Amino acid sequence: MVTLQSKYMSDPLEKELKELQGELTEFSGQLLEITRELLKERVTEFPIFIAHQADVFLGEVIVDMKEYEVPFSLSVSTVEEFVETGLIQKEKLAGFREAFGNPENNTCVFWIHGDNARYILFPFAGRNTDTES
Repeated sequence: MVTLQSKYMSDPLEKELKELQGELTEFSGQLLEITRELLKERVTEFPIFIAHQADVFLGEVIVDMKEYEVPFSLSVSTVEEFVETGLIQKEKLAGFREAFGNPENNTCVFWIHGDNARYILFPFAGRNTDTES
């Protein structure tokens, strides 16, 4: 996994990553609110947001790129759905959870851009980014 604080210099998708960072920052409050609701309702311990430009068959769309005139649509899913679909292997789930940290401070974005897909850890604006629960 990568974090958005890391330097983009060597990444061929530098421009798109910066666009994604801007959009995630813009919607950070809403993403945190959704996260808190999913945690409170015990839907999942680890919500995963999906940033995409094409239709995806995971989760539920919460930000439509055309409606909000932003570079990416955002959907919300769960770590359980990612395990069920094989996007996260069961054997790697403990490592994923450790890297994720506290879901009230950090979120994970599964970014799909063309033929590329990657997990990105993103701290909620103004939140402590440590991994303590």
